[in-house]
Amino acid sequence: MVSPMVLLRRALGRRWVFLLRDVFSGLAYRTGLYEYADSTGREEGISALMITYNEEDWVEPAILSAKDLVDEYVVVDSSSDKTPVIIGELAEAHGLRVKLFRMPPGDIAAAKMVALKNSSYKWLMQMDADIVFYERVVKVVRELIKGLDSRRHYLIYWKYLLLCGDIYHVCSSNPYHVEHWLFTYSSKLTYKYLDYGGTYFETLIAPLKLYKPILIDEVLGVHLTGVRRPEKLALKHIRLKHRRELLEEIGKGLSIDEALAKVAKQAHGVDDLRELGEKLLREAVEKLPKYDEEKYGPLPKALIEYLGKKP
Repeated sequence: MVSPMVLLRRALGRRWVFLLRDVFSGLAYRTGLYEYADSTGREEGISALMITYNEEDWVEPAILSAKDLVDEYVVVDSSSDKTPVIIGELAEAHGLRVKLFRMPPGDIAAAKMVALKNSSYKWLMQMDADIVFYERVVKVVRELIKGLDSRRHYLIYWKYLLLCGDIYHVCSSNPYHVEHWLFTYSSKLTYKYLDYGGTYFETLIAPLKLYKPILIDEVLGVHLTGVRRPEKLALKHIRLKHRRELLEEIGKGLSIDEALAKVAKQAHGVDDLRELGEKLLREAVEKLPKYDEEKYGPLPKALIEYLGKKP
């Protein structure tokens, strides 16, 4: 059953949700029934919150594309590959402040709460390990923050361009993902799983009376959400489309690999993730629009440089 909060958002649409947040947060702020953003004891700056699970493909350009924007990376890692090693090497080579935590895979909402609670700065940025920023993100975000009321709480939305299959295809004719990627810290923030109609997503729950929304109507990066090796594409598909079944199997005592194989077999008739990923990739690319550089502009510099180093 779709969560009531999701149904309400869908019924109202982004415009009316923004209006509700504006009204309620404005009333609370003016009447003093408010937790002021500058009362949390946190210094100005941005903590990037990253949840990683076998992210060897894109974690390097993702981290490097944000290094001039964020003041620290808070990483909760569940990988069995070299992801934490890559992150550690990047931190040492580029002088990055990284807090790395390890926990078993499966519960992303719990992992995000660990990242949230261990962050240091006033501003928090949700950042996936397959998001690569354009260079303009530093100027756009820093200048926006500088002009805001330091006492208020904000949810800052912007667009990512979604790439799927490979870097030569976008995910649809309207390939943008808009979310509240940046927000001020509050002790009242939490992450919960919400049912979006059979698909469960970990969702940031930000109190209506605290948070004023702002939309940056600009594409600030690319999200390589569907550009990965076949087995990782299958993994992402299962975690997005069959999250509830996956969590149930893990709850029964299966390892993450055993649970993935079982859910893949139940949902798609194959228990080999590479085979499933190749099937999903073939089906996807046939239907995807081509990446048009004249329309979308060149890829981010950090991504181009990274691809240039790969054999």
